[in-house]
Amino acid sequence: MKKILCYFLVGSLLLIGCSKSYKPAKTVSIEPTEMIIKKNNDKEFSVVLDDMKIEEEPDYMVYQQKYNILTLVKDSLHTKKTPWQTVSKKYFKKHENDLGMEIVSNHNGRLSRVAQPVGFGWAIGDKKHGEWEETSKDSTKTSNHHRRWRTHGTSPFFWYWLGTRRNTYRNDFNSYQSHYRSGKPYYGYNNSNYSYGTRSAYERTNRSSFFSRKVQNMSKWNSLNRKVSRSSSRYSSGSSTRSRSGGFGK
Repeated sequence: MKKILCYFLVGSLLLIGCSKSYKPAKTVSIEPTEMIIKKNNDKEFSVVLDDMKIEEEPDYMVYQQKYNILTLVKDSLHTKKTPWQTVSKKYFKKHENDLGMEIVSNHNGRLSRVAQPVGFGWAIGDKKHGEWEETSKDSTKTSNHHRRWRTHGTSPFFWYWLGTRRNTYRNDFNSYQSHYRSGKPYYGYNNSNYSYGTRSAYERTNRSSFFSRKVQNMSKWNSLNRKVSRSSSRYSSGSSTRSRSGGFGK
């Protein structure tokens, strides 16, 4: 009787363990952003993370991203949206907090894979694109709080920047530079709240469809932090698939 009870308890624990585990992730031979880098190695460009989603297939969990590619050509800024791109689970998790940010940047001969607010690494602070201007005085704040970036109307970045209608102040930019030198993503902080990225109020307002979809599929998002079940691990050896990132480069 004791043996039967023991087997029952062990079986129950196994069932509970399996219910909290997930299928293996579909893999890619190369991350889509690396393909973008190869195709645009002779251009100045940025890759902005525009959307994310997680799908479930019979045998795999599929992690996908969409991008906006900003390409700077002479005096023009070109934007191009990509279709959904399958990425590795590791890469997806790395950038889950980077919605609306540059996750790849290649400007002035410098390639960066550090997530940063759009334009902070190459447009803001560059006199070709604009200048710092004084705003209203406040005796309780230092001068850096009053200095706001104003993009020139002749800058190819002007219309894109105007569309966001976001102010960038010098103290915020200084904090970004400190984070970048340390190789850390910069999300900005305002009264302990995030100013950029997935956790910011700005993205919740401007990409509301993403957050609605995420809430509806929260069980799939939980797979990011769960282990793969043993019963499905046998599929992992055959889960490799080639990224289709080449489809939008034509």
